[in-house]
Amino acid sequence: MRVSIVIPCHNVQEHLPKALDSALAQQYPDMEIICVDDGSTDGTGAVIADFVARFPDRIRAITQVNQGASSARNAGMAASTGTYLQFLDADDSILPHKLAAQMDLAVKAGLPDLIVGDFEQVMPDGLLLPALALYHQPWMALIRTRMGTTSANLWKREAVERVGGWNEELASSQDYELMFRLLKADATVAWDPHIRTHVLKRPTGSISRTGMRANWDRYITLRHAMLEHLKATDAVGRAAEIETLRQYIFMALRIVAAEDLPSAIASYRRSIGRGFRPQVGKAITERYAALHNLLGFPLTERLMRLVKGRRPQPA
Repeated sequence: MRVSIVIPCHNVQEHLPKALDSALAQQYPDMEIICVDDGSTDGTGAVIADFVARFPDRIRAITQVNQGASSARNAGMAASTGTYLQFLDADDSILPHKLAAQMDLAVKAGLPDLIVGDFEQVMPDGLLLPALALYHQPWMALIRTRMGTTSANLWKREAVERVGGWNEELASSQDYELMFRLLKADATVAWDPHIRTHVLKRPTGSISRTGMRANWDRYITLRHAMLEHLKATDAVGRAAEIETLRQYIFMALRIVAAEDLPSAIASYRRSIGRGFRPQVGKAITERYAALHNLLGFPLTERLMRLVKGRRPQPA
């Protein structure tokens, strides 16, 4: 049973050789590697050409104008012949046993639509931080961002195609939005509780406030869609997931409120509504929760800004 490794590439000449080496080192025998050069302007094309020249029977190349990673993944999927897809981001790498182990699991589990894998985040200083899934709880894992990630998972091509492939309009949350559509379509999920993938976390540098705000907007929009779906399909049986979604949306809205309180208030009313009680934790103090429960979200946020504005600034 073939696995197609699809690698979207855009200006990744520094990282791509490691990703390709990890793909070539796989211990699974029946596989193909498809590199999609998404309009690179650095030496990425030359790296791909070199690997294709050295491994012509194992690697194919596709070139397109720059349309984004999701478009490149869809292009690679369309050219693939595998039953399963390994979407490998060009700055990530997979351990040699990854495909063999997950394909063995796939056969034993009856060829599920998605295999969720654990992974390690490789921080800029070299520190490895494990990211473990919330096993056997697909909806809660999706809500809490503990359902693997693009490169750590293994995707059944037929299932991904059935829900329309990757959403090419999104600039973030692409894998979780796709997994949301898979779960809505009653996808079968298997869990691989082993770390077989390294995901590089690049230095963030100076990200624009507009970019950060857009990411949070997409985060909230996706979880609002999850909330509406669960309320419409099984509000009683999914009560725990619905409440968790409200808490996660609330914490994101507090971040948005720091620069755009009217928008945060409108989203709060749309997604959370009356009767909500924030959970006290690292991000929510007991004082804030008490004020919220007494005054509501808009007044509490305005009061917190008033208090913060009156605090003496450090010299």
